[in-house]
Amino acid sequence: MSGPDALLRLTGDLGSAGPAGDAGDRDRSVLGGKAVGLAALLRAGAAIPDTWVVPVGAEPTSAALARLTAVAPRWAVRSSATVEDGTGLSYAGLFRSELDVPAEKVPEAIAAVRASAHSGRVAAYRERTIAGPLDVEMAVLLQPFRPPVRSGLWLGRGPGRGRLEWTEGSGETLVSGAVTPAWEEWTPEGRTAGSERDAWECGGQPVGAACAMVQEALGVPADLEFAQLEETLVWLQFRPMTATLGEAPGERAAQPGDRRTDQPADERGQRLVRGIAASGGLATARGLRLRDVDDPRWEPGAVLLTEHTDPDWVPLMAEAAALVTAEGGMLCHAAIVARELGVPCVTGVGAAALARLGSGRPLAVDGSAGTVAVL
Repeated sequence: MSGPDALLRLTGDLGSAGPAGDAGDRDRSVLGGKAVGLAALLRAGAAIPDTWVVPVGAEPTSAALARLTAVAPRWAVRSSATVEDGTGLSYAGLFRSELDVPAEKVPEAIAAVRASAHSGRVAAYRERTIAGPLDVEMAVLLQPFRPPVRSGLWLGRGPGRGRLEWTEGSGETLVSGAVTPAWEEWTPEGRTAGSERDAWECGGQPVGAACAMVQEALGVPADLEFAQLEETLVWLQFRPMTATLGEAPGERAAQPGDRRTDQPADERGQRLVRGIAASGGLATARGLRLRDVDDPRWEPGAVLLTEHTDPDWVPLMAEAAALVTAEGGMLCHAAIVARELGVPCVTGVGAAALARLGSGRPLAVDGSAGTVAVL
């Protein structure tokens, strides 16, 4: 595909397809995976942000970028790598995106997003998940930036089934795992469990039901990212599920009078803590609590304990026997990448529990049950 000034319009207003709006997997080498996913959402009838694409290898002219200044004063500059959001691997969170960028700084943000295609964290992920070399090229998405009221993620388990997680404000804290989110479980019968008494609604409709409808239109179990802007949902990303999402053992719908607390010890006292079952599997190894990705105390084969991870932690995640975080849910980037790496993962255990686990004693991590036992 080509366009004037090497800048293609995916959509120019909500619901209106532009020249790249019919993009499919055949266009991945030019537009990247995230653009292909947005085009699929558009064809499914979902509202996506106004989006322009800088194709792989293209250089938009200063005149083209100047015209965008008249559209919005601030921009989201997002990755759309050729390997991103595929049916086999997601590369979730591994490439850089820049939010709330002043219009005059967009060229610098484009360069930074492109450079992330060759980062060490991408190399570590590829080494663990792919045999042989694979080129990574980068297209870039440009979208007017609007601060959301609330941000959400959905991971599908099948027709009408999936898990919804959300947080107030920007989705960056949600996808990074910096917060332990509110959640809901959905089946074809509707909402079956949740951390809050009432379902999240937007525009008079349960958001979980809207996710299930979009998933049905896409025709596959879907990994969706979206935001609430006033009383409207705007869909930001779609990729097919790359790993099976386990069930959430022991979770129930919130009841009147419930309140959130930090993770307590259960009937075994200090020896067992419970969190969120983020990536299945069993592992037994010494727990090692790190606050910095460059901590020289790291030992490959240990259970990695940390408050939360960002994509720079992927090389350590690839070497860990298991991952346990104080914050995060089943749908944050750390959980998605852990499932793809085959690393057991328990998230959201709470700061107090993480401190107990960091004594240096051996730990038994059950990523399917969401438990960590001190041996």
